[in-house]
Amino acid sequence: MSENENEEFFYQLIRKNVKNINLRVKSDGSVVVSASPGVPEDYIDDFVYSKRSFIQKARRQMAQGTGSVSDWKPVSGGQVPYLGGILILQEACADSRKIPVWIEQSRQGSITAFSRNKKGEAVFCRDGCLYLYTQNPDDTAYNQQLYDSWQKIQAGILCRKISLQYYPVFQKQGIAYPELKIRKMSSRWGSCIPGKHKITFNSRLLEKPLESIEYVVVHEFSHFIHPNHSKAFYDCVEQVLPDWRSRKNALR
Repeated sequence: MSENENEEFFYQLIRKNVKNINLRVKSDGSVVVSASPGVPEDYIDDFVYSKRSFIQKARRQMAQGTGSVSDWKPVSGGQVPYLGGILILQEACADSRKIPVWIEQSRQGSITAFSRNKKGEAVFCRDGCLYLYTQNPDDTAYNQQLYDSWQKIQAGILCRKISLQYYPVFQKQGIAYPELKIRKMSSRWGSCIPGKHKITFNSRLLEKPLESIEYVVVHEFSHFIHPNHSKAFYDCVEQVLPDWRSRKNALR
């Protein structure tokens, strides 16, 4: 992988009757994979990972030729996807002396989605902007990690809040509250392992509309009742969210 072995790729999966797994990098840098219905998603994930060098090379060539690649980079003044909308990124040098003020503003609600670390760095939302206070304003890779950490924390807070909101529906059916995890995933918005009683949510859900995040939460909780994608499973989802289709479509 280009300078980063832990990088993960998002891709669009199209199920159709093809003999081999086909991978294509579009002009905007997005990745489209086609595979037959019988190929497991984990196998497809591994296939995409094995093609990481090809994907990166294609994206670099497209970026050089068009100046546009779909991956977001933490550049001051750039656009940041957030809850289905856009924030404008504002970068500045970290100043630990400001932390107490920000904590109080967070309590009052004048800033939201506030996260900080022991270095005096902080990330939060205010007035349509995402403020990123960093010790290394000129280090894009460093600030990407800082942003990713903030996204994971805030996605966790939101997914846990929504899970508690909808859990009573599943509690009535004898479902114990599961272990919840947050991580960046390459091809799924959520994953449920009924045998381990665990749900994992994708940290990048924070970019999607709130209604769509609610759909993912209900979708994964419903797998404790129907560990498949049968009609009975989607009937279960529909009982909780009658408009689940439009919520799902907004994830694209």
